Amino acid sequence: MSYTEPSSSEFSTADFVVFVGMLVAAALVGIYYAIKDRRVEDQTMDNYNFGGRSMSAIPLGLSRAVSYISAITMIGFPTEAYNYGAVVIWFSATSIIPNVIACLYYIPLVHKLSLYSIYQYLELRFDVKVRKLCSAISIFRLIFYMGITVYLPALALNALTPLSLNWSIVITSGICTFYTSLGGMKAVVWTDTLQTVIMFAGGFAALVKTIVIVGGFRKMWDALERGGRMNIFDFNIDPTLQRTFWTIFIGGSVIGTQEICCTQPSTQRFLSSKSVRDARIASIISVVSSVIISLVALITGCAAYAYYENCDPLKYERITKKDQLVAVLISDVFSDVPGMAGLFVSAAFSGTLSSVSSGINSLGALILEDFVIPRKPQLSNREKVLISKITGVLLGFLTALVAFSVQTLGGTIVSIISSINGAFDGPLLAVFTLGIFFPWTNVTGALMGHVVASIFMIWMGVSSVIYGKPADKLRQLPTTTKGCPVNAMNYTTIDPYFNMTNSKHLILWNRSLTDSMNMDSAQDDKPALFYSLWSLSFLYFCLLGFILTIVISLLVSIATGANKPSDADPRYFMPFIENEILPEKVRRFFRFGVPEDIKMSDHSEVTEKIRLSFREDNCHPSSTKESHQDRSGKQSSVTDDDRILVFPA
Repeated sequence: MSYTEPSSSEFSTADFVVFVGMLVAAALVGIYYAIKDRRVEDQTMDNYNFGGRSMSAIPLGLSRAVSYISAITMIGFPTEAYNYGAVVIWFSATSIIPNVIACLYYIPLVHKLSLYSIYQYLELRFDVKVRKLCSAISIFRLIFYMGITVYLPALALNALTPLSLNWSIVITSGICTFYTSLGGMKAVVWTDTLQTVIMFAGGFAALVKTIVIVGGFRKMWDALERGGRMNIFDFNIDPTLQRTFWTIFIGGSVIGTQEICCTQPSTQRFLSSKSVRDARIASIISVVSSVIISLVALITGCAAYAYYENCDPLKYERITKKDQLVAVLISDVFSDVPGMAGLFVSAAFSGTLSSVSSGINSLGALILEDFVIPRKPQLSNREKVLISKITGVLLGFLTALVAFSVQTLGGTIVSIISSINGAFDGPLLAVFTLGIFFPWTNVTGALMGHVVASIFMIWMGVSSVIYGKPADKLRQLPTTTKGCPVNAMNYTTIDPYFNMTNSKHLILWNRSLTDSMNMDSAQDDKPALFYSLWSLSFLYFCLLGFILTIVISLLVSIATGANKPSDADPRYFMPFIENEILPEKVRRFFRFGVPEDIKMSDHSEVTEKIRLSFREDNCHPSSTKESHQDRSGKQSSVTDDDRILVFPA
């Protein structure tokens, strides 16, 4: 379509009203639950961090969905589709397999053990060193992730309002910290539910309006074909190509498995439900919601290309960063509809508020359970809640600092997150996998595998961010300014790295021949690894870290005396396949020699009494530890009450 100059790129009064209304609503939810649970008997960690372990599956499912997709989906995904084509549609499917794995293995495990911190499991299965190492890395990683999710909507707000980027970051992180610290998990979940509605409304409105303006799906499809962007069925198996079906679906699913199964935010939602059944229902609601919102965001990116087919806003210098694309799109298509730009920015902010509030609440619980209570087990319930609230405020401050520093990084937000988090996610997922499914793994193997693989992956991740990727591996598709008003950019050339095999028409990309030659010359100065190891798709970083950790851990375990499966405690393992319909020989094979677990039905009456007593007193395993020898002969800190408590329901 032809380009038309928008009348204004700033919020109208109606936009401000809608946006501020969303922020006020989020704050009021936090205030409501702070007042509602102000009684002494409500000041418990179960109530503050787990919503009393009795929350409904629907709000929990919606909360899990928006916590996982965040503003990275609302703003980052359209940018990916705009620059790399329809192949990124597969991002929408990357939450399916992780949720299946969660339903089969992780939800039953954490409910069986009644954990407070997901990393408690690593102490039970291995020892306290493994728990604290993985917990500390997870805290660092989640703070970095929250910082980026704050930065993204701040970009949008900065592009549409007179607010500076720094003030946008301060407002975003401040609101998150306020209602999370006040209201705890209940405020987080119910605010997430409200924000899910806003995200659906804002996302659909942006998609429908843009498609209507470009002339419908057929016109959008034609524009994608002209731009070489109908690459949805790119099944190239080359692992160095950054975005193909395989890199997105396989790499994204591994990343999603770590996010959904092995992080504190997900674990707290698993344990905030009434039962395993409710947690699984919440998981199903979560995956349906995330797929829909992700698809809407990705197709919006495709529609944005059709809208800006002849006048790229970045090259035309209407924006300064790629990830401001959606902000300028909303400003353009809703310039004649008061309040709609405010609705979409509210949707993007809702994603950030949900992710950051979940992170702050979860990290507060994680720091308390893994680092404070082991040193001060005598803390009262009110003292624990107070520490969690103070920790939440400090975490909000750190999140803002990270958001400020992200401004200096290049590339798209999706690639930056995947590159750096991949250095941590793979080894973390591998340690949990080794603990749950591989009874031979010992403490030395788990520690060595995690440390060695993490160091290697950090080196790869940092190198990838510093040096970038070869342009022919990135395969960023060309854009043009030929339809823009008169612009200073007079040089037009064909992108030397654009593969024309999937395009029906010649696409011109506004970049001078001199710039192209300079880029090629600069790449010749790169280290040799830039063209080999560092060229690996950023989406495979997590998978590589996972594989390295598994291999190293098993080899070290064998070399240092692997655990005997027959001596393993069955409470800490999950068979790959467990179904009473199967023959006993088959079931025994998939237990890998681990003894069969004792059934809840054998101890149901006693267990239920202890479970109720445990929750009413808000006891914690770390506060009533007794050293004992487990089946493998190693020391473990679990009480007799805990041993009964963890029989599976």
